[in-house]
Amino acid sequence: MLIQVLLLFILLVLQLGYNQLEGTIPEELGSLKQLNVISLQHNKLTGEIPQSLGHLEKLRKLYLSYNNFSGTIPVKLADVANLEVLDIQNNHLSGTIPSGMPLSVFYCNKIRLFLCIWTRTN
Repeated sequence: MLIQVLLLFILLVLQLGYNQLEGTIPEELGSLKQLNVISLQHNKLTGEIPQSLGHLEKLRKLYLSYNNFSGTIPVKLADVANLEVLDIQNNHLSGTIPSGMPLSVFYCNKIRLFLCIWTRTN
């Protein structure tokens, strides 16, 4: 058990894309403070993108495309200073881009928020 707990504290990359996963992203994912990359694209995930992901200060890349997420882009993601890529295309997101994520850092293949990939250029 102790080894499992320690592994969670040092997990840097979570690569679970293309696995037909269903359900929601658990809020607890935001407690894995060392995560640099979360790759959950091309699954069957639903619900909202958890606000808790905004607590991942070391997160650089977040791939959530080709799922069935709904709701808005979590406001807390604007606080992740190291975030370079937010791939949210082909979901069912709505609303506005959170303050702190300038429109100039988005590029799209269609002019719809749910088809955008957000990239921060520092």
